[in-house]
Amino acid sequence: MEKNGAGSVDLLELTAAGGCGCKLPLDLMGQFMTSLRGLIGAAPTSDAVKADSSHRDDAALYEIAPGRLLAVTADFGTPVSSDAKVWGRIAAQNALSDVYAMGARPLLALSMLALPRHLGLDVMSDLTAAAVATLAESTTPLVGGHTVVSEVPMFGLCVVGEVLADQALLLGNARPGQVLILTKALGTGIVIAGRKAGVASPALVRMAEELMSASNRAAAEAAVRCGIRAATDVTGFGLIGHLLNMLSASGCAAVVRAHAVPVMAGVADLLDTHGVVPNSGERNLFAVEDRTTWSDVAYGMRLILSDAQTSGGLLLAADGSAADAFMAASARDGIPASVIGMVTDGPAGTLEVRG
Repeated sequence: MEKNGAGSVDLLELTAAGGCGCKLPLDLMGQFMTSLRGLIGAAPTSDAVKADSSHRDDAALYEIAPGRLLAVTADFGTPVSSDAKVWGRIAAQNALSDVYAMGARPLLALSMLALPRHLGLDVMSDLTAAAVATLAESTTPLVGGHTVVSEVPMFGLCVVGEVLADQALLLGNARPGQVLILTKALGTGIVIAGRKAGVASPALVRMAEELMSASNRAAAEAAVRCGIRAATDVTGFGLIGHLLNMLSASGCAAVVRAHAVPVMAGVADLLDTHGVVPNSGERNLFAVEDRTTWSDVAYGMRLILSDAQTSGGLLLAADGSAADAFMAASARDGIPASVIGMVTDGPAGTLEVRG
């Protein structure tokens, strides 16, 4: 078993839920945001704010000049790997993904690090060095941050990016008739849980870590070039939760074909043979039941579609011509992409999943 710089301590043993699996459950998050409406509405505001927490987008948008917006986000979580360097890379990609999901180019980042004292300087250095190297791939400097002592290790970034107003990818821009596209396979949350339970093979764990370590930059840039304007990234609420957020914001419904959704090889075996069911995935599934119709979809597949992802793919809603252009660009540039369904007319924020 691969260990971190603290010797015999396995980072994954220090948390009950790895990565975005520690995120506040979707239903509780909705209640929390509802409770804040009066507070936020009474606070001073500015016409320069073009998207804030009430929009549920992946980053806030702030106009710094006519047609130019800053995209600002903060994203952190618990370990997703026993290796601090792998965790650092995944955490950086996960935070950058929120900016890419807005169609923005990252400009700078601040780190947020919380570690138990006994992990020591080696883990801190490995985490941060991996994040810095990952940020450098997108020419994004780490310019500071905040570090505290905590019994549960957590790491992530605040990222500031920039996007032209007419190129922003927004949750509320989906429209009936558009195609739904997903750019990464699902199942990383189940693999992390399987690794913690000791039943996921080293090869499957490496596959999941490579998937989480992959950047969404190329997919986001292609989406903007092709004229797509509706997007989010799939993380702690699972594919279904994040899609329902998009549909609620856009006032639409959707149909998803479960068989078209890409799933990591080996994930179904963890569910069926070993009974690996992350609590976060079950919570996500229960939270969407009243807004989701399942048509001949096995329970295991429902869990996969609800599985909390860390540094998951982009979920795009695209008109026919933009979808065709994006799929062609993806095939040419080696970007994974699958058409999984369609936005439809219907009650806002509702979904049918067909087996």
